[in-house]
Amino acid sequence: MGSDGVIELDQDCWVAFAKYNLLLATVFGVLAVSARAMLVDHVWLVVENAVLAVLFGAVQTYAWLSS
Repeated sequence: MGSDGVIELDQDCWVAFAKYNLLLATVFGVLAVSARAMLVDHVWLVVENAVLAVLFGAVQTYAWLSS
């Protein structure tokens, strides 16, 4: 384990991890916007997708900074 408490990965793994999380953040962000536009009564769906987008975006940022 590294000094930051995570398993040591090489740079290629971190870049792949960051790209995957960027894709997930983008998908959940698009779902949040489309759910807000189409499903006005489903506020929980918008909140859930927005939280997931922020979560995966944060993980993606961490992965980019670690690479």
